[in-house]
Amino acid sequence: MHESSLPSRRCAAAALAVAACLAVLVAVFDPGSAASAPLTVTVLGQTAETPPASCPGKIVNNVEVKPCRVEGHVTGFQSIADGIARPYEAPYDGKIVAWSITLAKPSTTETETTTDEVSFFNEFLGEPSEARIGILKPIEGTNPPKYTLVRQSPLQVLNPYFGTTPIFALRHPLSILQGQVVALTIPTWAPMFAFNVSSENTWRGSRLPEHCSSKEDIQGGHPQQGVGKTKTYGCYYSNARLLYTATLVKNPKAEAVE
Repeated sequence: MHESSLPSRRCAAAALAVAACLAVLVAVFDPGSAASAPLTVTVLGQTAETPPASCPGKIVNNVEVKPCRVEGHVTGFQSIADGIARPYEAPYDGKIVAWSITLAKPSTTETETTTDEVSFFNEFLGEPSEARIGILKPIEGTNPPKYTLVRQSPLQVLNPYFGTTPIFALRHPLSILQGQVVALTIPTWAPMFAFNVSSENTWRGSRLPEHCSSKEDIQGGHPQQGVGKTKTYGCYYSNARLLYTATLVKNPKAEAVE
């Protein structure tokens, strides 16, 4: 691949994704005439600034001075993002029409300052790198909290998008009710993880309490992918951020009732 052609290809891909999102909006909600009321759109998880994903790492004199960290074998969502509470909770009934994910570009070579990070994560957590979003219904009165998966998007292979922020338009938008949560599911691994950020960034993961952080806990984790099934979100992580968003469009019928 020629480096000079990469920016134009990325721009073209982004333009196609935006066009696809617009097409989905029209197909789903059919605004009709120009006199129709504008749609209410909210980008869940979006903040004023997006911290960089952690990879690639850097080694100096065989010492890791800049670590590469990813997440895997988990379903999770931010409880607080840049000080904003419940950033992935739907504020109204509607449909999720697209989602995005900010991806680092892990190293693929062994040098004096880098390791083959992609091969390491492939071996440790499986390949290829992939993710999807899911809609979670909270179970009231549970502590630690439990959530039921009510629907989810198709899986997306992420390797071709490393180093970019792809937008995935959903051919079949996901219905969501007010108070439900959009979570990110990572069956293998994904380099969309920012850590050592401010304490105003915390997230919940689908692991049992006391099994949150060891290598065995991570490798043996199971993301929530069974629609209709309920899972405990017993791990609460601070100073870290899952870098994804979800585009929510308000149900026009709900607009008319207000």
